[in-house]
Amino acid sequence: MINPVALFTLISLLAASPAEKPERVTLHGTVLTLSQALKSSKLPVDAEPADKQVVIKTETGELIPLLSNDASRALFLDARLQNRDAEVHALRHKNLPYLQVVSFKIRDQGKLRTPEYYCEICTIRVRFPQTCPCCQGEMVLRMSPESP
Repeated sequence: MINPVALFTLISLLAASPAEKPERVTLHGTVLTLSQALKSSKLPVDAEPADKQVVIKTETGELIPLLSNDASRALFLDARLQNRDAEVHALRHKNLPYLQVVSFKIRDQGKLRTPEYYCEICTIRVRFPQTCPCCQGEMVLRMSPESP
């Protein structure tokens, strides 16, 4: 006799469509909060939730929302990185309008650079603003030097 749980599991596995691999994309544009991006549109929008959502406005004018994750968290937390030209490397998942950011660079002094938060005492670098995990001191924003 066939175990009903095993049969159900087998049927579920056969019926499920295989997970599609996300598309890797690189976008160039300006990182903005949604409320900044919508100012010129005159759309009525609640400022508080829209101020918390970050989008990239592509060179073609398309607004694409970003998921908040370890790779993109600095864009959500540090206004100094917003309203600036950026290059975003991300994954685009089918049926999901948000981009999953893998890495990004911000234009600084005419060049694309990776922002990092640095503790000068402990020489620790992290991806988003926080207190130093070692000494609990302040970490400063700096743009990593370009690689040769």
